[in-house]
Amino acid sequence: MASGLNLFVYGAVIAFAMMFWCSFRSKAMLKQLQQKLANLTVEVKRINHILTTLQSHSDAGRSEEDIDETKLYIGNIDYAASEDELAAHFAKFGQIETVNIPVDRYTGKARGFGFITFKRVADAIRAMDLDGSDFKGRQIQVNFARERAM
Repeated sequence: MASGLNLFVYGAVIAFAMMFWCSFRSKAMLKQLQQKLANLTVEVKRINHILTTLQSHSDAGRSEEDIDETKLYIGNIDYAASEDELAAHFAKFGQIETVNIPVDRYTGKARGFGFITFKRVADAIRAMDLDGSDFKGRQIQVNFARERAM
């Protein structure tokens, strides 16, 4: 009976070890898939921007584009963030022309979003990699800025 109990304990330990290994391996695979998905999302945004630009250049009836190729919209910014901090966060991608964090006209407090204009289109496209990244404890959203409809 004791040998049967030992065999049962060994089997349970092996089964537990295999389940632990499988769950660890699944978490590692899930993390890899999440990273690949994030990379694909950035690539889709780049391709979408390129297609939009090509389409706007081919449309004879359009006089102006609704996307500024060097200006990025940054959403979900911490309300206490400064324009200098935002510029420093994006500076590694290229030369920044302007940074603007709009404030509420009545309260004077930041509205939680901002705009960054790069000198070169390629720098703005590379800066799209920061979409979903952490800035001052918040996950920011980075998109190409669009002109407001009137």
